[in-house]
Amino acid sequence: MKKMYILALAALAMAFSCQKTENSPEPASEPVVRTFTCTFAQPDTKLAIDDANGKTTWEEGDKIMIHGGTNGADRQLVTLGAGDISADGKSATISVTIDPYDRSDASVKSKYYAQYPGSLVPAGNMYYECCFNATNDKLMAACDVDGAFVFYNLCGIISYKVSGDFDQVVFSGNNDETVGYSDYYQVRVRNNNSGMEVNYHKPGNGFSTNTAAKSITAAVVADGTTVNTICIPNPAGFTGGFTMKFLKGGAIVKTLSTTSPVSLTHGQYRPMGNVTAYLKDYVAPSTHDSSIPVAGATALDGSGNANCYIVDGSVAANAEKVFTFKAYKGNSSVGVGTVASAVILWETYNNAETVTANSVIAAVDFEKKSENDFYTMVFKMPATLHAGNAVLAAKDEGGNILWSWHIWVPQTTVTAADYGIHTSGKNVMDRNLGALVVAEASTSSDIDITSVGLYYQWGRKDPFPGPREIKKDPSDLYASPAKVAGTAMTKDKVQLTVESSIKSPTFFARGYYDGDTQKNPDWCSEAGPNYWGDDGVKSIYDPCPVGYRVPLRDKTKALWADDITAQTGWEYNADHYWFKVGSGSPAAVFPAVGYMDGGSIKTVFRTTIWNAHSNDYTNEYGFNHYAAYSRRIYLDGSTLKHKNNGDVSKSIGCSVRCVAE
Repeated sequence: MKKMYILALAALAMAFSCQKTENSPEPASEPVVRTFTCTFAQPDTKLAIDDANGKTTWEEGDKIMIHGGTNGADRQLVTLGAGDISADGKSATISVTIDPYDRSDASVKSKYYAQYPGSLVPAGNMYYECCFNATNDKLMAACDVDGAFVFYNLCGIISYKVSGDFDQVVFSGNNDETVGYSDYYQVRVRNNNSGMEVNYHKPGNGFSTNTAAKSITAAVVADGTTVNTICIPNPAGFTGGFTMKFLKGGAIVKTLSTTSPVSLTHGQYRPMGNVTAYLKDYVAPSTHDSSIPVAGATALDGSGNANCYIVDGSVAANAEKVFTFKAYKGNSSVGVGTVASAVILWETYNNAETVTANSVIAAVDFEKKSENDFYTMVFKMPATLHAGNAVLAAKDEGGNILWSWHIWVPQTTVTAADYGIHTSGKNVMDRNLGALVVAEASTSSDIDITSVGLYYQWGRKDPFPGPREIKKDPSDLYASPAKVAGTAMTKDKVQLTVESSIKSPTFFARGYYDGDTQKNPDWCSEAGPNYWGDDGVKSIYDPCPVGYRVPLRDKTKALWADDITAQTGWEYNADHYWFKVGSGSPAAVFPAVGYMDGGSIKTVFRTTIWNAHSNDYTNEYGFNHYAAYSRRIYLDGSTLKHKNNGDVSKSIGCSVRCVAE
C-alpha cells in the first residue's frame, strides 16, 4: 500500500511538471563551463566601423551579455580580452558558467542568448529575447547555433564627419519616421531547428513598453576627422529625406537637410563622408503672413487628425476667425515633411455661381513654433462667411505638394443620426460629404444642387467638385462641374501611384488605356483593398472629418442591402431627384443628381455612393482589384435600377456618406 502511495505521488508530480507555459523552463542543471565562439551573421555587420569599408572586428574590452538559466534571468557579462579574439577580429571565444534556458517547447533549439553592448542591458527576465535600454548604438543580438553565437546587426547606420563648433546633433526623418525607442528595444533571435528566426522590434514579456522616438540626440565630435554615427534600429528608410541639426550649448547653429528618399536596412552602413560643406546657417521659422494672427487661434484637430475639417458657416462668430491643424498626413500622426509654403488650391460654392477668390477661405499659411516642433497649417476665414468647400495644400521648397486638406464650410450645421441604415450604434451624417445643406424630400421642387456634395475616386483622400446643375433630358445627361476659383480639375486616360496622387490632388486619373480601350479602370496603379479601411480601421486616406469614416459594407442594413427597394422607408421621386431609405424619423434623404464618369458628370436621376469595400475581381484583361462596392441607383428610361455589387470602377467619382467611427 505504501509503495502504491509513493507511485501515485510520483505520477502526480510528473503531471504537474508537464503543465508549463511557453516560457516555463526545465528543472535547473548543475552549472558547468560552456565555451562559445562569437561570429557575425553578415560580413558588413559593424561593431567598430572602419570608415573605408565598414568591416567588422571584435576589440579588446568589448562587453557581451550572455543570458540563459532556469528562469531566463540568469546572465553573465563577458569582457573580451586580447587573447579571446582571432587575428582578423572576425571571431572571439568566450566561456560562461550559467545554465541553459531550456524550454519545454522542443521546436526551439537555442538555449543561450547574447547581446552587445552588454552595458545597455536592463534588469529583468530576458527569456529567449534580447532587450536594450538605449538605441543609438551599434546593437547586435545572437543565439547559440551548435556552440557558436551568431550575431545579427539590429541597426542601419549613417556615418559622417563634420567640422565646427558643435557638441550635439539631432537627427530626424522629414516625414516623422520612427528612428528609435525611448524606453526599451526588444528583439527575438533564435534557432527554430529549421533555421534562424530574427524578429526585429519584438516587444513582449517584461519589456512591452517601447515608446517610439522621432529623433535621435547624440554627442558629436566636430574635428573633421572623427567618424560619428547615427544608429537607427527601425530603419525602414526616409521617404522625404532627413534633417540633422547641429547644436552648441542647446542652441541650433547649423542644419543639414536632404529631400531625396533614403533607403536604409538592418546591417546597412551608409557613410556620408565629410558634410561640413553642406551645412546651412540655422534660421528660426516664423509665421509668414502677419495678417493671420496665430495667437488665440482655434485648433481643429483637438479630437484627432483628418483629411477634412469642418468650419460651420452658419455660425456668425466664425467670420475672420483663425483656425489651425497639424500638418500631418491625414488620419495619422506622421508629419508631411518640411513645409516651405501653403496655398489655397481651389474654392467652390457647389453650384454654377462664379466664385470669388478667398471668399470661402480668406488666407492660408503655416507655422512652426520651434525647430523641434511639428508644422501647423493656419487659415483665416473671411469677414463675410460664404458657404462652400476649399482645398488647402502644403508645399516643399520645390513647389511640390506634400499633402492637401479639405476645409468644409457648410451653410447649415452638420448633424448625424442612426437612420437605421448602418451598423447599430453608428450614426450617419445627415448629408453627403461636402454638401452645404441637407437634401429635402420635396414633392414640389427639385433637390438643392448644393446638397449633392463632392465626388471622390475610391480610395483617394481628395475631393472633386460636384455638379453645377441638374440635367433633366436623358439625351443630354452630362452636367458641368461646379465652378471653382483657383486650380481647375484636369483629367487623362492614365493611372497614378498613391504618391503621385498626393502630389496631384486636382488630377482625375481615368485608368489604364491601351489606345482607346480601357483595360483597367482603376485610377491607381498600386491596387489594394484597404485604402479606405475595409479592415475596420480608419485609413490614412479616409476623406471624412474627425470622428467619422467611410462606411463599411453591411448588407444587413438598408443602404447596402441587395434590394434597397424592399427596405423600410424606401421611397424615390424621379421628378425631383431624391430617394430616401431607413427606419429613422425622418428617413435619410439622398440626392440623386449624378456621379463623375470618365471626368464628366452624369445626371438625370442617378447617383452612386461609395463604401469601404473593394472586391477581388479579375477582368477580361487580367487586372485585379479594379472595382469597388457602392450603392448605385439610376433610371433606365422609366425603369428604376439599383446595384449593390462590385462592378463599379474605382476611377468613377462618387458621393460619400460618412458614418461615426
